[in-house]
Amino acid sequence: MKQTRFIPIEECNLQVREDANGQPSRTVVGRPIVFGVRSVNLTPWSDTRVVYEILEPGCITQELINRSDVVYNNNHSNDIANMIGRCRNGKGTLTLALREQYVESECDYPNTTVANDTLEQIRLGNVYGMSFAFEDDWQDTENGVSYERTNETVDGKEVWLRHVKKIVALYDVANVTHPAYEQTSVATREASEAIDKAIEAQLKRECGDKNDNRDDDPDEPDDIDDKNDDKGETDEEREAREKAEQEARELAEREQKEREAVAVMRMRRNRLALQERDIETFSY
Repeated sequence: MKQTRFIPIEECNLQVREDANGQPSRTVVGRPIVFGVRSVNLTPWSDTRVVYEILEPGCITQELINRSDVVYNNNHSNDIANMIGRCRNGKGTLTLALREQYVESECDYPNTTVANDTLEQIRLGNVYGMSFAFEDDWQDTENGVSYERTNETVDGKEVWLRHVKKIVALYDVANVTHPAYEQTSVATREASEAIDKAIEAQLKRECGDKNDNRDDDPDEPDDIDDKNDDKGETDEEREAREKAEQEARELAEREQKEREAVAVMRMRRNRLALQERDIETFSY
């Protein structure tokens, strides 16, 4: 399932690089992917738990980057006009370099309307957030994605950590206009419920392991239900989870289209205002 995560402002380090003479260039660098940092709560609708996600070092490899087709854009827009750079099979105008604690992006902005406008907004400090779209190996509960219950609580809720150990696909990196909104928009109710169900499945597996390790007692009843798969899910649970994930994807796509429509309307209004200002300035 394709997911989007915003990188905390203090971590993404989005900036315009200076040239050899100390003057601003057209090269923009940033950190769209950072390891070991907690995300915002991914289950805001849960009444029982808070779940933070952590990308573990090693979840992304340079080999994955080199075989991916990653687009650099604004707000994860699929519109070709919003494309700023691209890294396809390790080559292109976008460079993605794997570091110890993050993935660094570097792009020489092209001479396009969107790129020029975005470059100026970054220089002014109006755009400072980044995010990336990816797919993790959530089906592998050992080496892909696992959940850890901590001793922490938030507003009386248990705090869990979602450890992403393996990312199997990278789709795009993006400058984002509203970082906080971008972060919460992907945490839809359906996605929240899917994470809750994954945690419940893990708890059932752990409970099953404990019961399997107890001493055999002929007088003790065995009331553990048999599961139809080795991941602790019944057919009904799996169907419910897959349905929730599909609904979450559809809702996220609708939200993205709505944000793109709003962004286009704002850009048109801004351009119209500039044109009117220019007419007034040069009128006699």
